[in-house]
Amino acid sequence: MRARELLRRLDDEDPSRVTAAGLADRVATLVRAGHLPAGVELPSERDLASALGRSRGTIARAYERLRDDGLAYTRQGAGTTIGCCAGPWASSRAAELAPIIAREGSTPLIPLGRLLDLREPRWGNGPPGVSSASPGPSVASLAARLAAHLDGHGLSTAPERLLVTGGLRRALDVVLASLLRPGDRVLVPALTDPAWLALLAVRGFHPVPLPVDLDGRADLPGWLRRIRGRSASVALLTATYAPPAGTVLQAHERQLLVEEAVRADVTLIDDLSHADLWLEDPPPAPLAAPQAPDEERIVTVGSTDALTAGAPLVGWIRAPEGPVTDRLAGVLTALDAAPSGLTVAAADAAFADHAGLLRTRRQHLADLAATAIRLVTPAAPRITVAPPSGGPRLWLRFQGATGTEVADLARQQGLLVHPGAASAVDGSDHPAVGLALTADTDDVVAGLRILVRIAGAAEE
Repeated sequence: MRARELLRRLDDEDPSRVTAAGLADRVATLVRAGHLPAGVELPSERDLASALGRSRGTIARAYERLRDDGLAYTRQGAGTTIGCCAGPWASSRAAELAPIIAREGSTPLIPLGRLLDLREPRWGNGPPGVSSASPGPSVASLAARLAAHLDGHGLSTAPERLLVTGGLRRALDVVLASLLRPGDRVLVPALTDPAWLALLAVRGFHPVPLPVDLDGRADLPGWLRRIRGRSASVALLTATYAPPAGTVLQAHERQLLVEEAVRADVTLIDDLSHADLWLEDPPPAPLAAPQAPDEERIVTVGSTDALTAGAPLVGWIRAPEGPVTDRLAGVLTALDAAPSGLTVAAADAAFADHAGLLRTRRQHLADLAATAIRLVTPAAPRITVAPPSGGPRLWLRFQGATGTEVADLARQQGLLVHPGAASAVDGSDHPAVGLALTADTDDVVAGLRILVRIAGAAEE
């Protein structure tokens, strides 16, 4: 946006009276009214200062205030842009969703008597799977497809090293039961997947938190200290698009983590369930990929959820070399965790078009993340969004309300979301809620509108 255009929108503000606080307030009013949507680039500090006849420092302080309020962000060499943060949102196809964002009217956002559940990622059904198949060849065929897919991630895998289970939770159940006994401790990020915490509680394992910030991003030095001190013999991690905020460990961080785990004799469980759902750039290689000699300390798990459509979910375990492999296979049989032959056959058949499916799903996630920013930005700082690097979830933080309070108010309006306490290992009530981006666009927009309303009501 040119400086003169912004001045026109500011109703010809008298340049002699412009202050940093006043300019920030006027721009904030335009943002909250929807006249400056997320993705609009503000004039450079130099150009706006020249047009107003004010110092560049005045403009810089105004932009700083907008950033502090979560209404703008600045990228080195790229200027200041309306919105809470950088990402694919500014250039995303989500601008085409503007009519959906604008549509509200007087009708209820969620039809009376309906409950909109945005807690767990659930993709809609795609083409139907096969109706019958021979269990033996189907398992081998699916394992071969999965092994080839993992090879593309830099994780060289022989099909016979893959154990197929009835979904991701069954895969985690098998791995944990193979490595631990009830009462043992497990290192888990302090903000994590609620389903993980439920599984640990059911099986009698005690989670030990690895420190993270309020957005769920890893405090890596803190993780390394916990592993070095061997607070537990097993660490359950999602290095790629960890819930609840879709965070990712960089390649050098992964390397440090693996090296420390090897020295401390700690086994790492790496969940790759959503590793293909990246929004801008492919993620670094999985934990087991960088150092082949260290693989014996890493068990990798995943699911076909992101790779197949119209088929029951299948989980998998990439077993490390050595005696752990036999133990995993034995526990899988003991827990009756293997899927039926029909389930495997359906997943195998649905796997065929996974490349096109992943492109569609990545675009869906990017569009909805962009839409969330456009909806939430006008309500900042009462509500802010931490956009994910990838993955199927969104993490929204609130000012002046706990996540449980927000979730309870949302439930009263027919919307189910995860409160921050559901993701917290210590049960603390973070001022945030998590919701899944995998639902239909209209449903996610309706849910976001309800949360924005709740944020406004909390301020009043």
